[in-house]
Amino acid sequence: MEKVAKGAATPGPAYIHVLSVCPTGWRTATDLTIRLGRLAVETAIFPLYEVENGRYKLSFDPPKLRPVTDYLKIQGRFRHLTPEDIDKIQNRVVKEYDKLKVKVKLGVEV
Repeated sequence: MEKVAKGAATPGPAYIHVLSVCPTGWRTATDLTIRLGRLAVETAIFPLYEVENGRYKLSFDPPKLRPVTDYLKIQGRFRHLTPEDIDKIQNRVVKEYDKLKVKVKLGVEV
């Protein structure tokens, strides 16, 4: 809610991208929604960051990324993925998260 309030208080346009777990569509139990949201962040599938005045800032940087399988295996929508598919996803997530961390470190402007 703090991010929403911050966006609303910002003069001009603000964009907020929210991950919303859908138990029906994701084929998962409703009691796992909070866990799935946390796993999305802890695996860096959905990293928490913001861009303010053109500068990237991580809102949460896990000390060590959890494997994407922790996130994928509890969702029925991913049951078709092969181990090779999951390896490709893992490698892409790490690559993109590393790029994001470089943007944060270098103070890259959008």
